Amino acid sequence: MLLIYPPVAKISEPPPGVAILAGSLEANNIDCKVVDANIQAMLWLAKRASYNDNWSKRAITNLDRNIFELKHIALYKNMARYSQRVIDFNKAINIAPNRRFNISLSDYTDYKLTPLKSEDLLISAKDYKDNPFYPFFESQLSKIIESYSNNLKEFPTQDKEYSNEVKRYSPDYIGISLCYLSQALTAFALVGWIKKEFPKSKIVMGGGLVTSWMSMPTWSNPFRGLIDYMVKGRGEETLVNLCRQETETINIYQPEYIPNFDFCEWDQYIAPGSIIPFRTSSGCYWNRCRFCPEKAEGNLYKPEKNSKLLDNIQYLVDKYHPDYIHFIDDAISPSFLKSLISQSDASNLQKPKFEWYGFLRFTKELADPDFCNALYRSGCRLLKLGLESGEQAVLDKMEKGTDLTLASNILKCLKNAGIRTYIYLLFGTQFENESDAEQTLNYVVNHSKEISFLNIAIFNLPRFSEDTANLETSLFSEGDLSLYLNFKHPKGWDRKKVRLFIERKFKKHPEIRKILKNDPPFFTSNHAIFMI
Repeated sequence: MLLIYPPVAKISEPPPGVAILAGSLEANNIDCKVVDANIQAMLWLAKRASYNDNWSKRAITNLDRNIFELKHIALYKNMARYSQRVIDFNKAINIAPNRRFNISLSDYTDYKLTPLKSEDLLISAKDYKDNPFYPFFESQLSKIIESYSNNLKEFPTQDKEYSNEVKRYSPDYIGISLCYLSQALTAFALVGWIKKEFPKSKIVMGGGLVTSWMSMPTWSNPFRGLIDYMVKGRGEETLVNLCRQETETINIYQPEYIPNFDFCEWDQYIAPGSIIPFRTSSGCYWNRCRFCPEKAEGNLYKPEKNSKLLDNIQYLVDKYHPDYIHFIDDAISPSFLKSLISQSDASNLQKPKFEWYGFLRFTKELADPDFCNALYRSGCRLLKLGLESGEQAVLDKMEKGTDLTLASNILKCLKNAGIRTYIYLLFGTQFENESDAEQTLNYVVNHSKEISFLNIAIFNLPRFSEDTANLETSLFSEGDLSLYLNFKHPKGWDRKKVRLFIERKFKKHPEIRKILKNDPPFFTSNHAIFMI
């Protein structure tokens, strides 16, 4: 099986999903190759840009230097220089396609097609040559696919099912990991190209975005005939069982696998050190927040054993020697944190083997100064925390489970321990009004010394949330694959008012403006741990 991670997604670290799948296939003695086409295609695109103005000329001329500096920590000591290097790098990527497309280091826009419509995704597959990454498929990806095949059997030229031009090698299965909307149109263009050039390969598609589509109660697969298998949720068992039919492997399926990052060319990624993304569980252990798409989709919490996780991390550290580990859980459990601390303290190292960051909830453990100091000793340098609102009544109604007084103590403890904080705020829920938003502003200002970074978002109502029954809703998008709805706010706090409040008042406050200046452009939380 060949696994492909398509563009566009952030290029600071390797994709975790395909690494887990590769580990599961390897554990069952099934031949597998992984291609991070995202990092390869983005660098390929940037290096083939041409210029027609002075800014573009500078971006292209200095591209290699900018990439080099972004891979060294010294740059991250100077936010102005760092931002200029990133913006120029992004410029080189953005000027490569024609005016139909807008490609950045974090997003992909096609002004003719939308990933929210299955009809447009099918058009992207049919007209794959229109995609700006098509030349990459032909010149680079084709060589990889041709050189890799389970049986390395060339298509018989006399086979009437295929044209005489089709003589390429082909793996039995090609899996495509589709996690984000920014990947969708290119992923389907990739499918269309594979169907034409490697028609004997069966296509399997999974990933976070596919899981969200398939979790919709109205889901009826519109991609039959194009995609052979669509996988909801974790795909390890599905892929192993598919390949067993071909390889007659008799190993027993095991639920716990060590990710395999052998496919990584670590020096390609845009970060000042190697990063291993690692998941300790599936889903969220809280799973009650009424605004959360995870809850609306019915995703269950599935933790792994702490002892097994620590063994797996140690294996990865010994094998790959990462500088950082990015825990990609929806929320790391306090239980795992305690185990990580215990292992770190038992090793009695003066310096941790790696630094780490990840998403946590505001839990009572973090209000203990000794616990926070122990987290720092374990390598924790940045925590992402979902505050959402600075009004307790709003938090209670959304069932966030966060106490603001406790959160205040936590922010102080983390600050004193030397752990930076990336705080997430959510404006415009049905539980909030403008007065509540003012309280959030005041809370952030009062804790501005303890908050390192801010992420500000406007609430989107999950299309199949239980709250839709009590709200007057309308289509967020006409696309059949749209995951959200517009709604008439019961308190008159509509999106336009929310947006004006954020732009004209919240972001304009001097203390908040200082925090926002810290945020790395395009890379945001993926580079925040490096900012000095």
